[in-house]
Amino acid sequence: MNMDADMSKDRTGHSQRLLNMYDVLQRGCGLSTRSLQERFGVTAKSVQRDIAELREYISQEYAQSVYGNIEYNRVRKEYYWRNRSDMLLHEREILLIATILLESRGLTSGELHKIIDKMLVQCSPESEKHIRSLLKNELFLYKQTNNSKSLGKILWKLSEAKLHQQYVRIGYKKAGASSYASLTVMPLGIMFSEMYFYLLAHVASADRQSGTEAVQEGQAPVAFRIDRIGTCSVLDEHFRVEYGSRFQPGEFRQEVQFMSTGELMKVRFRFWGKSLEAVLDRLPNAVILAKDDSGTILQAEVYARGAKMWFLSQAEYLEVLAPSSFREEMRRTLAAMLSNYADEGRAGGQHVSGEAVSGETNEAASI
Repeated sequence: MNMDADMSKDRTGHSQRLLNMYDVLQRGCGLSTRSLQERFGVTAKSVQRDIAELREYISQEYAQSVYGNIEYNRVRKEYYWRNRSDMLLHEREILLIATILLESRGLTSGELHKIIDKMLVQCSPESEKHIRSLLKNELFLYKQTNNSKSLGKILWKLSEAKLHQQYVRIGYKKAGASSYASLTVMPLGIMFSEMYFYLLAHVASADRQSGTEAVQEGQAPVAFRIDRIGTCSVLDEHFRVEYGSRFQPGEFRQEVQFMSTGELMKVRFRFWGKSLEAVLDRLPNAVILAKDDSGTILQAEVYARGAKMWFLSQAEYLEVLAPSSFREEMRRTLAAMLSNYADEGRAGGQHVSGEAVSGETNEAASI
């Protein structure tokens, strides 16, 4: 009777050991023979047999060309599941992504915690504890945007409509509006910018016929904030996108600021602030034309409305040089802004009417 109990106990211990080893390898972590001996009180030969069993199981259950198998790293003196460790997020990558998510403020508090918890499942207990201690204060103080709501389902629905080139009917409420407007749109892409997710689309013509309306080359899309979409229905009607006029999100991202478009133009400007690097990061397609004692002259192809917002944010360290029409527009806006401060005793009083420079209120093309 005691012998049967001992054998059962040995089998249970062996099974638990294999499951623990498999779990560690699944997370992309390494196993050392010495640590396993110390933890489970087994011999080196027992560890070798366990590794052999796991190799056999992996070879039977997983495609070797994709997932590989367990190999020994002679430098670190540890066993690794080759390929599997490269397919999972490492601790440093998880910390990197979590930090970006916290900064973006694009998720609800519930979504943020859920996603970070899912990523941390891949970590060892020690790494999970380390990352949680680093993020604890930021997670506690995380503040989602005022109109924040879960967008996963609608993002997926819109992405499928875009993939299959189907019209979508949305109920959309613009900033300051009291009710939703019904619009039929041609979805071209989904982007994230400045705390918000956007649907980039063309508004469909009222007299369209399925399959006949095509996206026009050079036509700038409208940016709809997805959190302002109340209803969303994918229609059975389809539109066409010619290869030469297809929307390219990567190119659009280099040209747009604050998801506000306007006219696409080449702007030449002088910058003499401290960080030229920050300008080049903000305007990825900008090229340096000249440098002298007065600053750096650059040229970038940008959408005018959003670019104006960013140029104004550079205070006295930037001057628009060309085109002349855009330079004059900048001058008029700056004059209107200056008039707001003309009377020191009028602080908090009535503002001069004119174009707004806030990315939230100027929504002629980013609605």
